[in-house]
Amino acid sequence: MPYRDKRILNVEDHAPARFIRTRILERAGFGVDEVGTAAAALEGAANASLMLLDVRLPDGDGLTLCESVKQLHPSLPVIMVTSVYCTAQARRDAFSAGADAYLLEPVEQERLVDMIAHFVLRPSVTASSNPIWVVTDAVGEILELSADAASLLNLSPRGALRRNLTSFFVDDRPKLMGELLRAADGIIIERLATLHPRDRRRFRVRLDVSALPTGAGERIRLRWLIDPRVNSDAAAS
Repeated sequence: MPYRDKRILNVEDHAPARFIRTRILERAGFGVDEVGTAAAALEGAANASLMLLDVRLPDGDGLTLCESVKQLHPSLPVIMVTSVYCTAQARRDAFSAGADAYLLEPVEQERLVDMIAHFVLRPSVTASSNPIWVVTDAVGEILELSADAASLLNLSPRGALRRNLTSFFVDDRPKLMGELLRAADGIIIERLATLHPRDRRRFRVRLDVSALPTGAGERIRLRWLIDPRVNSDAAAS
């Protein structure tokens, strides 16, 4: 197994959640050490290949712990996981504290394993360093987008502007519009969706929609991250 010498420090105070993550990672071939407190996590970080970190712990918060870990072990990847702190601001705070990734529960098993593998095996495992992104207003009108996003929609970058991005998704559009309202209020939206590019076949993607920081009186802008690398099991869920 390529992971046999990689130790994952699973930091989670809720025993059932910790147990599930450990079993997923052990089945994937990782070695796993479990701790339930910030103090134990800080002590165990020296022997870890990666830290999987709950945001809320009984003796401290994950953000402060992440900052401390990164000061002592700058090269140790830290993936923060939460089911509570689901706002765009919370994710920005996590990245400011040094987190390498921020996941919202529930996390698909393959996605969790793939992300951990990317961080502990790099550069052996490749991942896109150029995310496919689109910026829209609060109702989905495209304001700007990456070249890869335009290609995914089968449009020119100029031709994509002012189109409504929701029109390219064939799932329940009223539900998607409702989720955009939640994203505009600061909640991170993560979901699987079916994208139908212009004149091409539809396919499944993973969406991450969150509000960008704005100043007083500025227009709300939403950033969409579109990941077309959805495995068949996730697509069927």
